[in-house]
Amino acid sequence: MNISMLIGLVLSLVVFLGAALTSTKEYKVFLDYHAALIVLGGTLAAWLVSFGGASMLNMTKVFFTRVLKNEVDRYDILIKEVVEVAKAYRDNPAAIGEKSKTVKNPFFKEALELMAAGGIEPKELDTILMKRAMTHFHRYEQDAEIFKTMSKFPPAFGLLGAVMGIVAMMQGLGSSDAIKSVGPSLAIALVATLYGIAVANFIFLPLGEYLTKLTKMDYNIRMMVIEGVKLIRLKKHPLIVEESLKSYLLPKERATLKKAA
Repeated sequence: MNISMLIGLVLSLVVFLGAALTSTKEYKVFLDYHAALIVLGGTLAAWLVSFGGASMLNMTKVFFTRVLKNEVDRYDILIKEVVEVAKAYRDNPAAIGEKSKTVKNPFFKEALELMAAGGIEPKELDTILMKRAMTHFHRYEQDAEIFKTMSKFPPAFGLLGAVMGIVAMMQGLGSSDAIKSVGPSLAIALVATLYGIAVANFIFLPLGEYLTKLTKMDYNIRMMVIEGVKLIRLKKHPLIVEESLKSYLLPKERATLKKAA
C-alpha cells in the first residue's frame, strides 16, 4: 500500500478544508452544489468526450493498482534475482526453466521463459524484449498524460461557473437592494473557480506527475532486465552482472543497496 500517497491525498483535503473554514466565519459560502455540478460534471463529460468510457475505467484501475498499491519493483530485489539466475546458469544452463518459476519480476520471468523455450536467436530475443519494454513505457506514459490533460478541464469549467454566476448577478443589478447582494453573489460565483483549481492541483496534476515517475522507474527496471539477460546468456561472472546492473543507478542509490551476491 502506498502510504505516502494516501497521506498526501488526505493532507490535500485537510489543507483545503482548513484554509476554507478559517478564512471566513460564513464557511457555508464554500458549499455550492451548482459550482460542484459544473466543475465535476463538466470534467466528467470532457473526459468521456476526449478519451471515452473505457479510458475512465482503465484510469480507475491504474489508480488502485499502480498508484495505491505502488507495484514498482525494488531495484535490490531485481538485482538479487538476476545474480542468482546468473549463478545457476553458469553451473547448469538447463536450470533456467526452473529459475523462471521462482522470480518475482514479471518482465524478468517472461524473458527467462523465452530463453528456456528455445528457438529464438539471441539478437531476436533482445529485439523482442526491447519492443515489449518500449510498449509498456509508451502505454504507461499515456496513462500519465491522461491525468495531466484532465488537469486542464476543472479550472476551465470553474471559470465557466464563475462567468455564469457573474452574469446572473449582473442581471439583478437593477433592483433597489442590488448593491447589498453584489458581494455575496460574487463570492458564490468564484466558488466554481476555487473548486476547479483545487481539483486540478490537488488530484489530477499530482497523480499525473507521480505516474510519470513510476513510468520512468519501470522503464529503467526493464532496461536492467534486458541487460541482465544478455549477461546471463554470456555466462558472465555474478559480480560483473551485479555491478553492471548497479550502473543503472545513481551512486547514492547504489550505496543503499545490499550486496546481492
